[in-house]
Amino acid sequence: FCRNHGRGRHLWMSVSRELVQDAQRDLSDVGCHVNVHDGAEVLDQMQGGKKGKGLGAGGSLGKGVLFVTYSLLVSGKRMEDIICWLAGGSSGSKLTAEQRTSMEQSYSGVLVFDEAHKAKNLESDTRTAKLVISLQERLPNARVLYCSATGVSDIKHMVYATRLGLWGSANPLYPTFDSFQEALVKRGVGAMEMLALEMKRQGVFLARTLSWDGAEFHTLEVKLNKDQIGQ
Repeated sequence: FCRNHGRGRHLWMSVSRELVQDAQRDLSDVGCHVNVHDGAEVLDQMQGGKKGKGLGAGGSLGKGVLFVTYSLLVSGKRMEDIICWLAGGSSGSKLTAEQRTSMEQSYSGVLVFDEAHKAKNLESDTRTAKLVISLQERLPNARVLYCSATGVSDIKHMVYATRLGLWGSANPLYPTFDSFQEALVKRGVGAMEMLALEMKRQGVFLARTLSWDGAEFHTLEVKLNKDQIGQ
């Protein structure tokens, strides 16, 4: 799949540039043996219209996974460079608006939003949330994976997860996120639990916890003397 979809180009977005090696390891562990490129280096080569070595379709940087951070996404015009790389273009190529839109809409690769809760604060008008949503809109046929170890404590924090199909054109009952949020808020915590069950049933939500297999603990009783108790 990694080699045959999205022109062989995919995106992994996370919180720290140092996690690029972890991304390479995790992909290899699940049998996805593709190159993971440091997005900052790749995008620097594209900056200013210069076609860097290996950025072409057959080059070493022409396929694989582009690893970027949320802070890089909101830096200057980096989002345009990210979309350009994913859609198969290069910063030095001259394309009409129609050609660019066609390339973006035909892109079918994978967008992984690791630590996705970084984009939860659209209500606070954060640039990160806006660009994460915009990225998904610009690449409508991309496969999207949201990963987070932080639970959704408030329904408003799901606003970035537009590809779940819970609101919008995919669900006529809730044409907007506001209408979806209002319906769940009225029904309280029980509705949130039912939502989680329904998402699991549809196969769009997967939850895992660390195993306690092999873990051990011992209870130690320590007697304190009068001086220790006094302190």
